Amino acid sequence: MELSSKKQKRTLRIAIIAVAVLGLIALAFSMLAPRNESKLEDIVIPKKDTVSAKAVVMEDPAISEDSIRREIEREKEREREGYAKELERFDEVLQQASDEELFVVLKYAIANQYVPNRDVDPYGYVFAGITSLHRSYLIYEKLSSRKDLLSKIYPNVQVLDEYVHWGRNSGRPYKNIIVSRTILHNAQKDKKKMDAQMGSIYDTSSMAYKYFGTPLMR
Repeated sequence: MELSSKKQKRTLRIAIIAVAVLGLIALAFSMLAPRNESKLEDIVIPKKDTVSAKAVVMEDPAISEDSIRREIEREKEREREGYAKELERFDEVLQQASDEELFVVLKYAIANQYVPNRDVDPYGYVFAGITSLHRSYLIYEKLSSRKDLLSKIYPNVQVLDEYVHWGRNSGRPYKNIIVSRTILHNAQKDKKKMDAQMGSIYDTSSMAYKYFGTPLMR
């Protein structure tokens, strides 16, 4: 009996020791494990919209036909004023230029095939009187009495006149290809010298700009 009692006591001590060891192990794990402490200020509480914002659509006031018509008329009036000023300016240029200068400009116009060309409808295009084609006509008319100069482009001045004005009546190439090539060849003769005299059409100080590059004066 005494031996059995000793065994029971030993078993009890072992159980107590085992429980104590397991408790220590659990405590150690709980201390070593990372803690996830949430602070109050880190918690974001979504706010509910107390006021629903509504998009306000602002529509432009309707434009009347009368206002559009008045704007079109004002634009046309500005075009007519600029057109008249440019015609007046170009006429002054022609009056002040020497025949020799105008002869160089005429050759330049023919060499660049401003003439012969198809004429534009003066009723459908408000700027018909200041196109390169029309300016070439005016330059030619100013030189019409200088047969000596015009004959350098083509000996028969009457044929040259027909060639220059061919675009007024027809949009087709000039009827005589031999005459057309001869006139073009004579106009392009000494082209480097002519181009140097005329300059670039984009250079506002050049002769090319003065005769053919100027815009409408507003």
